[in-house]
Amino acid sequence: MSGDYLSRVHDLVQKRKKIVIGLLGVVIVSSIIGLKFVKYNNDIEIMLPQDADVQNTMHFLREANFSDKLVISLKLNDELHTTQDLILASDQLAASIRSSPLVKQVISNVSAGNVPSEMISFLEYAPQLLGPESLSKIDSRVTPENVKERLKFIYRQSLSPGSSFLMPFLRVDPLGLFSGILHDIEHLSISSSYDVVINNNHLISRDGRHAMVIVKTPVTLTEGFGARKLVAYLLRELKIGLPEFISGDIIAGHMHTVSNEDVIKKDIRLTSIIASFTFLALFLFFFRDIRAVMIFLAPLAAVAIAINITYLVFKNLSYSVIGMGTVISGISIDYGIYVYMAVRKAGGSQETIRRVIRPVIFSALTTIGIFSAFFFSSIKGYHQLAFFSNLSIILCLMFSLFILPHFLSQQKRSTSASAVIKPFWPFKIKLRDSQCIFCWVAILAIMLMAGTRLRVNNDLVQFDGVSKEVVSAEEDFHNVWGGKVLPAVLVVPGKTLEDAYQNNADIYETAIKNIGKDKFTSFASVWPGPDTRKANVLRWQRFWSVKLEGKIRNLLTNHGKVYNFSQDAFQPFFQLLHSASAILQDAKGLEIEPKGYTFFDNLKEQYVVEKGDGYQVLSFFPDEDKYIARLSAISKGYLGAFIVSRKNFSNIVSHAFGSELILLSVLAVFLTAALTFLLVRNIHLSIIVLVPVITSIIMIAGVITLAGLAVNISIVIASMIVIGIVSDYGMFVVHYCRYEFKTGTYPAVTFAAVTTFIGAGALLFAHHPILFSVGVTMVTGVLSGYLASVIVIPALYRLWIPVKGYTR
Repeated sequence: MSGDYLSRVHDLVQKRKKIVIGLLGVVIVSSIIGLKFVKYNNDIEIMLPQDADVQNTMHFLREANFSDKLVISLKLNDELHTTQDLILASDQLAASIRSSPLVKQVISNVSAGNVPSEMISFLEYAPQLLGPESLSKIDSRVTPENVKERLKFIYRQSLSPGSSFLMPFLRVDPLGLFSGILHDIEHLSISSSYDVVINNNHLISRDGRHAMVIVKTPVTLTEGFGARKLVAYLLRELKIGLPEFISGDIIAGHMHTVSNEDVIKKDIRLTSIIASFTFLALFLFFFRDIRAVMIFLAPLAAVAIAINITYLVFKNLSYSVIGMGTVISGISIDYGIYVYMAVRKAGGSQETIRRVIRPVIFSALTTIGIFSAFFFSSIKGYHQLAFFSNLSIILCLMFSLFILPHFLSQQKRSTSASAVIKPFWPFKIKLRDSQCIFCWVAILAIMLMAGTRLRVNNDLVQFDGVSKEVVSAEEDFHNVWGGKVLPAVLVVPGKTLEDAYQNNADIYETAIKNIGKDKFTSFASVWPGPDTRKANVLRWQRFWSVKLEGKIRNLLTNHGKVYNFSQDAFQPFFQLLHSASAILQDAKGLEIEPKGYTFFDNLKEQYVVEKGDGYQVLSFFPDEDKYIARLSAISKGYLGAFIVSRKNFSNIVSHAFGSELILLSVLAVFLTAALTFLLVRNIHLSIIVLVPVITSIIMIAGVITLAGLAVNISIVIASMIVIGIVSDYGMFVVHYCRYEFKTGTYPAVTFAAVTTFIGAGALLFAHHPILFSVGVTMVTGVLSGYLASVIVIPALYRLWIPVKGYTR
């Protein structure tokens, strides 16, 4: 920036100081008022990579049947009341919460329907459901010996107390040919359910002390604000709607969403209080100048203005991005400190501003370069972060250079400033430059060796800072109801329901051959696709010849006489044999799915998801690496099919984030190095400027390892921010070493580091794992970068740079 331009801007502000202050005040007040109208987005998807697998999983979680469900577990707390009291309380609770628009449906009791009648009727679909393997087994069963044994079994069952329940099944299936269908239905019904007992049509635990109420809601678990409103409503209803002898726990992903946000907010309040009191003590006891408050207010004003402008550009803002405001304030405050210390040390003349403006702008540019790297990410939230951060930095930079000096310019130079700063400059140990460099290299070597054992943690569970109350409630729930180990899900799509059923049937046949039928629970085992069912019907019709039918009829009749079975005792079975012909002769063809079966509708609700653009059929399997690997390979052969599992999702997200962050980290380091070289225009000086950056990276790696932590996404992002911060320190100290301007560089760097250290150090008191890991990273990086700036850079500069070549 030329001296003439600076002079014109400086003079213009000075001449119209009142107007500038007035306009600035209007803008700031308007921005503060505007914050009330800013719409925030708490959806976590905006902060996830635009990877196809990640997006598929998130869309599935948002649209799947279970993503909009909450489970309320009610518990009897004394021995004086009975299960009937529990049932009555669950009905009353269900009635009280149904009226809210936050609740779509409440299930406190179930209608079992006429199960025996439905099952018998459903066997009419046997010709569509039995494949070639089932037909091959029939031949082996149609022998006199097998028929005798089977009829003997039927006779014994007819004499048992439960004969009225069993005999209708045995009449329609005397040879046990269709038992596989009933077994598949039973397996499908219990595979994804909790351990419940139906008592008076209510979901009751086996000990009779707990009842389950299922709540369906339009609020999905990824909707932060909606989840908070829903949870608050249900907790209020539990408090006022249950008698004293019954307690209730809410089990849902919504609880994790709300609890994580509560923990973070609590941590932010705690760290803000700690940081505010520390900042206040810093300004009261060391600056001792009321005007220094402007240094603290400038970043806050810049952030307020930047939030409004960012909202106008992006239409809505991520709650996570705005949460970075405190970090941005900590970075931006450095520029005001540099200018303040220069004016306090050398006066508020244009010459003073001219001397400090170059390192201030250079430092801001390197930091802007770091955040600009986020524009190259596929994560939409990072684009907001880059825009918001850079705009805040630019605004604070302009305020520091063109506004702040005019509030300080009338103040005379004061030796008290230097006196106040002295306690912050404790480095009086006299070491030779070579000894200093040797110690620095030795420390870095030790930390570098420690850093070679650095671990990477890909598990997303580490970011779940849910409260102890939620964890305890979930443990109690699983101890009572089971279901602690969740299966993985294979999702098969289709544009129509017929397509979805057929695609699911195709992938089912391949899947069970690879991992076994007992490991793969699929809706296709009960209801295959239309092509499969039609092929089964044709095969059935060819299989059941008149000769085979006559053979079975004779065997049943002849051997049934021993037990006095009538000739038409098993007529329902023979009627079923001819149902295939009726199906093929129907002009409408095969049904898409059975109608009027309660059990089928219940199963469909669990396994079929209707979307706006089609359907998805779900299959479940153990969430283990070997099964995930095999089924992932299979799913690639079917368009749109994908796997959802906690393990797999963690790997996918971490891999996607890893790819993103590797690119961004390399880009950030490159931009920092390139901008540094372009600004100082000397390779030796550029390397010296980057000494704090190199030191911070190595120290972070070593300390993270020694602290028993593992590298995660938040640590990488925090490290990138540290690079931008400590590169400022290096730029200022090198500029001082080169020109030796008496602008209070060392005190300014010290105060800047202290303010950042205060903000980052407060995070060490946080309970949320993300904030704590960020605190460890930033404290380590800022402290080591600062020490490298004020100790190593001067020594390295004197050893490496010829003095005569770099005089003023």
